[in-house]
Amino acid sequence: MTTTEVVSKVATPAPFTVLNVVLDSGERLPCLVESATWLPVRVATRWAVRYRRYRVQSSTLANNLRVLARVYRWARGSAGYDLDNHLTQGQSLRNREIESLVSTLRVADGHALDTGAFDQHLAVIEDFLKWSLDSESRGGRSVLSLEQLTAERGRLEQLFRSLRVGARPPARIEPLEDANIAAIRHAIGPRRDSGGHLTFPEVFSSHARLRNWLMFEVALELGIRRGELLKLRLDSLPRAADDGIRILRRPDDPHDSRAKEPAVKTAERVIPASRELLRAVQVYLTSPPPVGRVSGKSPYLFVTRSGSPVSIDTADDIIVAIGRFSGVTPLSWHRLRHTWAERMAELFADQPNGMDRLVYLGGWTNPLSARRYIQRSLAKQAKEALRGYHQKLYEEAANAEHRP
Repeated sequence: MTTTEVVSKVATPAPFTVLNVVLDSGERLPCLVESATWLPVRVATRWAVRYRRYRVQSSTLANNLRVLARVYRWARGSAGYDLDNHLTQGQSLRNREIESLVSTLRVADGHALDTGAFDQHLAVIEDFLKWSLDSESRGGRSVLSLEQLTAERGRLEQLFRSLRVGARPPARIEPLEDANIAAIRHAIGPRRDSGGHLTFPEVFSSHARLRNWLMFEVALELGIRRGELLKLRLDSLPRAADDGIRILRRPDDPHDSRAKEPAVKTAERVIPASRELLRAVQVYLTSPPPVGRVSGKSPYLFVTRSGSPVSIDTADDIIVAIGRFSGVTPLSWHRLRHTWAERMAELFADQPNGMDRLVYLGGWTNPLSARRYIQRSLAKQAKEALRGYHQKLYEEAANAEHRP
């Protein structure tokens, strides 16, 4: 038995809708359905169930299906055919058809897509169309030999490559300066009153003050993503003399009651935590509510006043509020990760295996993701070395002028 929940609709009117099906196992499986009948579209459902779900998180799959909903809508409204019937009969989209489809993708919900989103949409569509060429995958007639299948996939790859606009690299997220961190800690962090007791500024509700400050400190010290922060459970914490916090992938956790489940998209790892941070976690766990954590209702570390795990939307509200109260804006969980990565890169840049250490601690599966931080650190060191050289050069010239 399953339960279904509407996640989003593509547009108004929306002939296709993405539903989030929650299976008995706890897996969240997005599906693309006809809005009028709630019947799944055949080929897109097979692509999602047989192939795509094993390669991306459920939230990413839902976004992929929203893109395919636009393809199905284009086929029905502009091309004049049912895309499922067209594909299962062994037909593929020709170059002019794909160019027509792509022209409709440049605008979404009345706004022009940025280059990164546009290219990402094209990548999803290319992946789907190449997969659907194989009748053993999508079902229906088989009209292509193995050689023809390879050639047709090559045609699609070459065509989509020519249609991409080449997204510009995203603007650098500036890491926090020491003064920024001090301002945040002053705004939300603990302090001792005249009696020696720890108190918190009254910027948050009493049940959220310790928790929100601790979430900030954990994210800053460990450099973990928002989803990893929200997926920390009590069994992620170190035991006895161990000081490592475990970052584990737990997709489709039946204990996770959130409608929109956070995702751990990076590699599993164990990150050492400072004694100060572990003591703060212990205070959060052992202090009675409303200051401390509500126990017995969820295995997740960060919970709400009712004991339910903190949602993604609540976490976003928390970090925005921290930025507002401290005057450090814009502030995001991702900016904390960038701050951590920049500082770790400076620490590891001149070490022979520094890149490997940074990749492991950051959880990147692709070493290129961490390379930019090392390169920035090396560039900073190079600039400082060059300035030192310039200073020494002109000091030597000045000294030479004063020699008798």
